[in-house]
Amino acid sequence: MTEAQDLSSVSTWLLHGLGVQTLMLSGVVLLLWLLRPAMLWLLGAGASYAAWLALPLVLLAQALPSSEAWSPTVVLRLKAQALGTWSEALPAWAGLPEGAAAGASLGLPAWLCLIWLLGTLLCLGLLALRHAQLLRRLRFDATTGCWRSPAGTGPALVGLLRPRLCLAEDFEACFSPAEQALILAHEGVHLSRRDNLSQLLASLLCCLHWFNPLAWWGLRRLRADQELACDARVLLQQPRSALALYASALLKAQDLQSLTPNSHGSTLACSWQAQHPLLERVHMLKDHHRLPQWRRRLALALTLGLSLGSAGLVHALKPTPAPVATKPTVPPVQEGYHLVETDVDLSVNGELRRALRVTSYQSKSNFFFSKKAGEKTEEDVWMIRLEPTTMADDKFRLDLVILRSDSSVPYASGEDWHGNLRVVAKPALIVKAGEPARIEVNDDKDGQVLRLDINSHWVVAESLTILKQVIDRPQP
Repeated sequence: MTEAQDLSSVSTWLLHGLGVQTLMLSGVVLLLWLLRPAMLWLLGAGASYAAWLALPLVLLAQALPSSEAWSPTVVLRLKAQALGTWSEALPAWAGLPEGAAAGASLGLPAWLCLIWLLGTLLCLGLLALRHAQLLRRLRFDATTGCWRSPAGTGPALVGLLRPRLCLAEDFEACFSPAEQALILAHEGVHLSRRDNLSQLLASLLCCLHWFNPLAWWGLRRLRADQELACDARVLLQQPRSALALYASALLKAQDLQSLTPNSHGSTLACSWQAQHPLLERVHMLKDHHRLPQWRRRLALALTLGLSLGSAGLVHALKPTPAPVATKPTVPPVQEGYHLVETDVDLSVNGELRRALRVTSYQSKSNFFFSKKAGEKTEEDVWMIRLEPTTMADDKFRLDLVILRSDSSVPYASGEDWHGNLRVVAKPALIVKAGEPARIEVNDDKDGQVLRLDINSHWVVAESLTILKQVIDRPQP
């Protein structure tokens, strides 16, 4: 395969994976949005925030390969090439692996991948730029031992590896000592839960899905639920009388500039007055004390269990391709007689019929069938003629002729076959030794689909004698 073919194949695979991940992300975000009111009312803010763990778990479960998953390196899909007998003069035809038609120029999948990559890099650059701009606005106050941000900004926890508490120059003037203690406790909860890391991972996911508005909307909802859960954790350790003081501090903070992600903020900052509907936040403060402690713990455990269960279900429902045995390549430089051994899994309409091992001389053909010797069947029998030819760089050219028995066509004979046979296709493809390949042929006459999973290898024998050229392998 050429570089252009490789690029087209990788681009197609990447776009397919990105499309599936987009559908999964959008579905989970919409589901969490629909369940959010009920979760807040019944389970509390902590459970609502923990439910967002389902999103990365589901995406990761979908991306992980299935056990014993196998994907052919070269795939060739054909339709019936000709209807007739072997006596007819058939045009020479060789199939190429998918993507070969792309030619030397970039196809649409490659251009779409390029646009997606540029958009991702742009979003990442903007995140890094905003964080750098925020750091330039901070200064260290040796007197108080904390970092200071310009006056008129809200308190925040900034950074990832070594988070720093940032207070505005006028922090002490804006809030009373009791309010300051609650605010510092709030930022302490952000620190203990590593909320900056959660925001960073969520922002990176949005950068990968920059084209999906639901991803950015979900990021805002995640931050809102993060603040609600943080409020609930702080007030859990405070008497009920602290509710009014906490609400008063929230009201004072509404006019302050946030250091959290916006046009001026950083994604690595958890701010006290993060953009959040004030009425909802105050309302949740009042309702939180109605939930007993055992109910909050049960809600959190239930939410985490459902998140893990949904991820496991997504992974379990992924289709698992049939495994194909692999064998190490035998370099042709070894001494001995070199033969070509080809493992073939023959399936008709998705049902595995035979697992074969075909041993051939160089540039000599072998025949095998869709039924075993002596097996009685009323269905038409597929017959395949396989001829491997060695090439440079440890590659094989596999020339096949695919036929079906058909009583409606006249008896005919060819160079090494005869009977009431109908030519379906004559594909040819080039693969490396040990490289799995797949050929799919759709017979237009009755719609049957033949699939051949092929893996060719070098074998070294002490003599050129082949005891049995075609044998049945144990079916996978």
